[in-house]
Amino acid sequence: MMRSRFLGGLAICGIGVAVGMISGRATAEHFDVLLHVEVAGQQANAFMDTTPPLGGVNKRPVVKVKAGEEVRVKWRMKSAFPHGTMKGVGIHFFVVREDEIGQKPVPDPAGPAGVVDNSLVMDFAPNGVAVGALRFKIENPGNYLVRVQSEDTHQEHDHEHFGAIDLQVQ
Repeated sequence: MMRSRFLGGLAICGIGVAVGMISGRATAEHFDVLLHVEVAGQQANAFMDTTPPLGGVNKRPVVKVKAGEEVRVKWRMKSAFPHGTMKGVGIHFFVVREDEIGQKPVPDPAGPAGVVDNSLVMDFAPNGVAVGALRFKIENPGNYLVRVQSEDTHQEHDHEHFGAIDLQVQ
């Protein structure tokens, strides 16, 4: 399932999701995650983090953007689990307004703070990968969380995987 939510002055300029296979070496984690945000000459990358603990362990990069300026996001989630196919893994990409930069509790992207909310479910064979790209504008100043995360792997692997970047819209 894939759905987008449009709130308060958001304009989606384009979106795409592709699923396929790429080669690469496995790591000690279950996923290799890359989240890339680019705005008017600024860019930031976030890599794999896990929850628990709440909000992960890595400090999130911050990208400053002017209200109404185009934000370009690319993400990739690749299986680094060499022991077989992970079945029914959810991939959730969203942008949600947050109270402060670096906020640990993740606001509900399906609630009133949600800006973009996309998800899909797939089986991840070893080295399987999902990628997505999105361009959007946020008209309302404030702090926003851009995040891609795994879902429904906690029971089997004791944690979920994500990449996250904060947007400070001025």
